Formats: sequence, C-alpha cells, structure tokens
Amino acid sequence: MPRILVPVDQTPQSMQAVKFALALAKQEDSLTLLHAIPPFSARFVVNQLGNKPVEEFQLEEAKEDLKSIEELVQASQVPCEMVIQFGEPPEVIAAHARDGYAAIVMGTHGYGRMTGFLMQSVSYPTIHDVDIPVFLVPEDAQVNEKWKTVLVAVDGSDHAKRATAQAIRLGKEQGARFILLTAVIPPASYAGVYGIGWEDAATLEEWGEQTLRPYRDMFEAAQVPYESKVLIGDPSMSIKDVAHESGADVIVLGHHGLGGVAGTLMGSVTFKVIHRTRTPLLIVK
Repeated sequence: MPRILVPVDQTPQSMQAVKFALALAKQEDSLTLLHAIPPFSARFVVNQLGNKPVEEFQLEEAKEDLKSIEELVQASQVPCEMVIQFGEPPEVIAAHARDGYAAIVMGTHGYGRMTGFLMQSVSYPTIHDVDIPVFLVPEDAQVNEKWKTVLVAVDGSDHAKRATAQAIRLGKEQGARFILLTAVIPPASYAGVYGIGWEDAATLEEWGEQTLRPYRDMFEAAQVPYESKVLIGDPSMSIKDVAHESGADVIVLGHHGLGGVAGTLMGSVTFKVIHRTRTPLLIVK
C-alpha cells in the first residue's frame, strides 16, 4: 500500500484517522494529509474584502488548526505531505483519490444514516464516489499498532468477495487471525427473502453455511488462520456484537456503491454498521 490518502480537519475524528493511518503504513508507504476548505458563503464579507484576503485568512486558520496533526505525523517519521485545497470536501477527496492512491483513511462521526446524510456527512459521499478501499475510523476507536483480529462480514455478493480478498491481503501482512461472518435474516422478520423452504433455525444455518463456502475457499487458499460464524438476526447488530466480543481491530465489508439517498432509503448494512460500531471499518466497493 504505497500511498494512503487521509482527509483531515481539526476534529478528534481526524486525529484518530491519522493515528490509524500511521499504524497501517509501513516505512515504504507514504501519507497525503488532505484538507479541503469549503467555499466561503458570506457574500457581504467577500464583496468588501475580496476573495484573495478571505482565502489567505482561511489558509492561515487551516494551518493553525492542523498543527497538532502535522506534529503527530512528523514524530512518526512516516513520509508525508500536507495538501490544502479550496472546494467542497467530497469533490476534493474524490478528485485526489483518482491520483494513484491505494486507500483512503478518514474519521467518521458515527451519526445514523438519515442524520449523517442530512448533516452532509463527508464519509457517505466519499464511499459512493471513489473506487478505492475506504477505512472509516470512529473518534473512540481503539487503534492498535498491529492487527490481531480481522472480522470479515459477507453476504454472498461479488463485492463481498472483493472485500474478502483485500482483507486477506492486508491481514496476512499483519499476521492477523480472521473471523468470517455471515448473518441470516429470518423470513419471519423479513418475509420473502429466502422464498419457500424455510422450516427452522437449522435451515437458516444451512443457508448461512452455503453462503460461506466460497469465502472459506479463499481463506484456505491463502493459508491463513480463520474461524467462521453463522448468526441469525440483524446483520449490522451481529457484526457489531462479534466485533466487540472478539476485540476485532478492523471490520471489513463489501459495499454495493449506491449513493447517499439510495443507501439511506434501502437501509444499507454498511451505513448501519458505521452508525453502531466503534471498530474501524474497511469498506470495499
């Protein structure tokens, strides 16, 4: 993972994201700290002073706000550059993400799906707009120097397979053990999902085992230590509970890539997990 993009601001969430990125990076890796300054909206001030003085003030303020993050990175000796750019944060991040970066690491405030969307969350549009893996780090996440446990949640989809491959590659480098998880929603709770044939819990567990088979093959081929679990119930709650019980260092999820509104209305498991867990997430489209 030679280049990691880390969007930052003055919030505690950004500080946690930087700590996570530093732990993820190796000596041959480099970080780009990207700070986007939204366009100034006070027309009267701009008309009186002009765009240039306002932008100069914003730049000075941004550099002051980001001092603690710069000092943290400099102390780590991980190669790093700071980029400050004017523009809407999601657009600035998406544009930079196309410049050969391997992943994005960013903080998240953990608001619920609708709240986060209405408050113009930066993480949701970033997941939608970029094609590279995105790590989301909550403010109160436990950031460890080395991963011991990686939780991989799957649902039988192609994007879950891509996420699993990414998880195996990164986790293997760290010498981590893996937990492979799928959660089956009972038809009684969500009628019609599995069609005719549901009889009892054993049937649901068998469906879960069938879902896990191709992913088990991936772990076996990679020759890494893993255990697998089939749970019955709400996937996002199952993921959160297993992550907590196992002390997972990161949760890995595939994502269908729907936009903020579509993801919100469809109740995406990804967005529910972002809201409910304190564990860092790796989202792979």
